[in-house]
Amino acid sequence: MKELITMWKSTRMIVLTALSAAFYAAFLIPFKVVIPLIPGFTEVRPANVLPIICSLMFGPAAAWGAAIGNTIADAFGTFGIGTAFGFIGNFLFGFIPYKMWRAFGKDVPVTRPYSASAKSSIIALIASVIAGLIVGVSTYYTVGSSASYITVITIAVVFLVLRFLSVRYFLIILTASTACGVFIGWGVHTIGLFPFPALGNIIVINDFLVSAILGPVLLPILYPFAKRWGLIYTDVMEEKDISKPRIWGSVLMVIAAVGGLVVGNWITVGGYDMSILSAGFGQAVAGRGGLGLGLLPFILLILLALAVM
Repeated sequence: MKELITMWKSTRMIVLTALSAAFYAAFLIPFKVVIPLIPGFTEVRPANVLPIICSLMFGPAAAWGAAIGNTIADAFGTFGIGTAFGFIGNFLFGFIPYKMWRAFGKDVPVTRPYSASAKSSIIALIASVIAGLIVGVSTYYTVGSSASYITVITIAVVFLVLRFLSVRYFLIILTASTACGVFIGWGVHTIGLFPFPALGNIIVINDFLVSAILGPVLLPILYPFAKRWGLIYTDVMEEKDISKPRIWGSVLMVIAAVGGLVVGNWITVGGYDMSILSAGFGQAVAGRGGLGLGLLPFILLILLALAVM
């Protein structure tokens, strides 16, 4: 994590932090009024693709930029106690992609050219159709005719990611979105402002879909320009000022984030009443404060993973 401190020695990294924060806030603010999802808490956020793109281009500057930009945007209608959790959640959202890419994809190009072979396009199309059909069939019995919309969205998302980016990118945005949603949802739920299943899940879905749909479109366009202008973090910072990535730290982040989302939803639907848990752990996690207690191990794991990635 030393790069979060050493980056402040570089004027260009400070400028990139300011630009990341300014653009993020500027694109967040209009949607707070136009398309709110939970008034006072969250809204449709196309801007959520920016922390992902900036993270892969600007590294640690994007983490600070996402946290500061979200805080600025909150001042225009959603500022409150929950903003503190939003600061950390968005910090995670802007920090995880760059660290995971260094761990899993170092020396691998972040983007592919649009002129990639027809073979890769065909493979991406086949994989996306198969994934769409699997998701559509599996959700039909729970959401009925709405499964067709889910199928189309799944096909589009998987195709865009596999055609223009990679499976690695898919894992990264899933982890970053989930960690952000779990942390904010846990914090806001624990202090009694809004239930975890609503806010946490909305943030995860919102972040993931926007990043999956817009990322493959924007990143191949913006990344080459940033590289040409010498703005990629590896071109700005000295190698000695960047901590070495730890694969096990990234794996721990995946486990903590996804595990927290699953357990958080499981607790809120009364999973603690099942079987032997109803006599011990279940009694401890029942209720608002109980979910905070039940998810605390995963929150601590997320923070630990953040520190060692």
